Amino acid sequence: MLYSYSNVWDELCYFSSAQYSKSYLQTKYERTNFKEQKSKAFRNAYPFLYYIEHGKSYFHAAQNSQINVKPTLLFYGLVQLLKACILTVDPDYPSTTAILAHGVTSRKIKKVGYSFVDDEVKIQKNGLFTHASKVLFNLNNLENEKFTMLQLLQSIPELNKVLKITKKGNLFLPTTVDHDVITLPEQILSSYHFTSERFISFLQSKQASIDIVIVEQNQKQIKIKSNFPDKILSKAPFYFNILNQNYFIKSQKEALLLLPEILYHYLLLYNLSMICRYETDWWCELLQTYSTDDYPLINQFLTTTEQKIPYLIHRFLTT
Repeated sequence: MLYSYSNVWDELCYFSSAQYSKSYLQTKYERTNFKEQKSKAFRNAYPFLYYIEHGKSYFHAAQNSQINVKPTLLFYGLVQLLKACILTVDPDYPSTTAILAHGVTSRKIKKVGYSFVDDEVKIQKNGLFTHASKVLFNLNNLENEKFTMLQLLQSIPELNKVLKITKKGNLFLPTTVDHDVITLPEQILSSYHFTSERFISFLQSKQASIDIVIVEQNQKQIKIKSNFPDKILSKAPFYFNILNQNYFIKSQKEALLLLPEILYHYLLLYNLSMICRYETDWWCELLQTYSTDDYPLINQFLTTTEQKIPYLIHRFLTT
């Protein structure tokens, strides 16, 4: 089925049932070594569905809002949805007040010569971002890591066209998927500086116990086959583009930040929400004058993230 913004929310509607949510969480907890699985699932059923409903409300409000307040609505919608995801793997969340912070800091805007794409965020030791990275994606030791806005924007495939137009990069190559065969442009090997064997090893290093073999290779393309193509395509260097319903691969190995895509959206929305709340003069000037390349990039990102986050949350909760 082709992805659409509306049908993802429709498919999440069954979590509006406390009975279903309890059963869903209990199944999740039974796959782990948690104690008191049944009672914790019962206790968390309502918080879990409330997080989803609250996040959904933020997104629906954002859909009907002006762009000047959209980043704040989308950011707090994502925060609520991430909390729901966390409850599926951490039944004691929130165990401390330290993890209630955002987990990210941004620097003060310099009024003269400020450029959004050059701005950066820094990961803190504690907070929602750090905790989600750890319990949802097994990513540790991110404290003090810094990411520029351009790095993050370049990691979202739907922005590839506008990045190319604004000369900020062209970092994705198209792939085709036919059942269990994934076809890639052969230039990916030279771009990654890999032999075909090394490229297969690189993909397998991200997917435990999944066999991947080359079924065809020529000067134009390389075809790989696996019994679990969906698992291969669910992680970097592959990214799903919801605009054309196709998978893309990062064209440069050096550009891989190796974070799950939803964390890119979190960091970008955090910074944009801070800017529109606390740097209102710069923000309103940007929206009214269209004076730099920041505007088309930010506008396209907000349009994309409004649709992409529900898809990413749905995929996490249902796979």
